[in-house]
Amino acid sequence: MTEETECVFDFETNGIEKGFRLPHQLAVIDINNINNLEVINNRLPSYELPSPGALKATSTNWMKLMEGPSLYESIPKILESLDYDILWAYNAQYDSNILTEALYTSGFFPYPHKMGDKVICDALPFISLAGKIYPNIIKTPPEKNGKRNQSLSNVFMNNFKEDKSIIWHQADGDVKATAKLLNKIKLEIPELWQYRTQMFSKFSRYKIFSDRNRFSTFYFPKQKITEMFPIFELDTDNYYSINLEDFNENNGLTKKNISTMQQGKKPKWLKETYLKTPGIIFNPEWFDIKAEQKIPNENELNEIVDLIKENLPIKKDWGEKEEEHLETQIFGFPSMKDKESWEQFHNANTWDKKIQVKFFEKRSKRIAQRIIFDNAPETIDDEPYRVLLEFIKGRWLSNDPKTPWTTIPKALNQIEEFEKDGELEIFNNYKDYLREMKENL
Repeated sequence: MTEETECVFDFETNGIEKGFRLPHQLAVIDINNINNLEVINNRLPSYELPSPGALKATSTNWMKLMEGPSLYESIPKILESLDYDILWAYNAQYDSNILTEALYTSGFFPYPHKMGDKVICDALPFISLAGKIYPNIIKTPPEKNGKRNQSLSNVFMNNFKEDKSIIWHQADGDVKATAKLLNKIKLEIPELWQYRTQMFSKFSRYKIFSDRNRFSTFYFPKQKITEMFPIFELDTDNYYSINLEDFNENNGLTKKNISTMQQGKKPKWLKETYLKTPGIIFNPEWFDIKAEQKIPNENELNEIVDLIKENLPIKKDWGEKEEEHLETQIFGFPSMKDKESWEQFHNANTWDKKIQVKFFEKRSKRIAQRIIFDNAPETIDDEPYRVLLEFIKGRWLSNDPKTPWTTIPKALNQIEEFEKDGELEIFNNYKDYLREMKENL
């Protein structure tokens, strides 16, 4: 049987705001061969400014984000580097969302990493769970003042001696550390390792729920394992579940609970469980974890199901949020009428050919225009080029401190704040660059 391919990946980004946290570096390491480490660098789009906060967090010189191939040019290489069966990341939801937003910004289908048999596993709760169940092998950082610091560097230092080859908060160092922790579990706790994908797989979760099996969730900040029981299917991705600890502490189904449900509300112990949640869901029998909570009797279960059917929503309604900025209007991209146009755009071998591709939806038109402006501005006609320049000018000169993107005033203020604690080399000449831009715009 062929061994599944498995990697750890990590993005370094220009900030943390949804849609505006574009990557400038990706590192990917093969878990089964840690010497196989790939690092991909790209520059930011020319309409974005480096975020001083992000630069300081990763000790990255601002010029590094202005050099190299564009994000659009790097996407094929990024996707190729992530061609593994199992993808790990430390805080996987964040890195998965970064990839989604980078693909969308570049005019590609945003979710290839979530399709087919691929599984995205989150190393943060997985390693934390290992520390909970096997504390003699994986050491979890202790609580201090009611908080538990489970940053990658802190968890690593609790389990290994100092490794000077690892530079923290840089993509290559972070994937090395994560891979080392995962390999420790692989070698020393094989009984946990064998169930790693089932903990994050929608299909495994569906089987647990459809078979009406007791399951457990794990909340890593508190190292809390919670026993749950699935009771009613909302749709293929969502279930009503009972928090057994809360239910039993409540003394079962009470008259107050019945009244609450008849008013269309959920009691504290009734939860909505999403099968695609990035957190851990597992069958406690996999690890011989003794059940501490009793399951409601058949009469109670039937009565709860009837109350749900009669009083609560029996279909999950996500609603559609109206997003203000193009960068966050990902839902439903690309539209059916523009799918063929995007294929033509990506397959065109010159920018002169790309600019001729016709799009129908406004969103696609704007994304394509930005891609062309970033990669081949000389191909854009004078009037649309002037409009784009005015857009960038308004964006960069904005005095609104709440903008999710980096503005010149905001960047200058941040640098001056950081410099109060000492001169930072990573900002050398960046203030001068920003001031010059401000004068010339």
